[in-house]
This record gives sequence, C-alpha cells and structure tokens, in this order.
Amino acid sequence: MVVAPALELAGSARDAVGLSREQRMTNLAGRLRFREAGRPPPGFRIVVLDDVVTTGATAAACTRALVAEGFTVSAVLTLLAAG
Repeated sequence: MVVAPALELAGSARDAVGLSREQRMTNLAGRLRFREAGRPPPGFRIVVLDDVVTTGATAAACTRALVAEGFTVSAVLTLLAAG
C-alpha cells in the first residue's frame, strides 16, 4: 500500500455543512486538481479515502478527477457516515 496525495482543492470552496448533494457537487466542480507529485505508482489499485460520507459528492468528485487523469478507481473507503 502506498499513500499518494494525488488531489488537492484548488481555489476556495464553501463549507459544505447544510448543502444538498447537488450544491456540494457544484461547490467542488473545477476545484479538484491533480498533483503530478502525488501520482500513484504504476500497477497499484486506486482507493479513494474520504473521512465522512454525507451525500457522496466528495467521493464522486475525487473519482471523476482521477478518471479524467486516466486512472481506474477500484474502491472508495470512508471512515464515517453522517446521519
């Protein structure tokens, strides 16, 4: 296992507390940027780690950003679920 900090939040995003799924997705749109320095090593499976799932918008946005860079995301792992 390797931790690859491949994504960063570019620009400012609103605090997502109280936002709907659609509002959260809009809030993240265009703000996740791939970091070449955090590129996962070839041959490793990609697992997105999210601290908490509220609506799934962050995990979905991270997955889209990685897929746009040519990666296949094997799974999304979360530590907590809200609600």
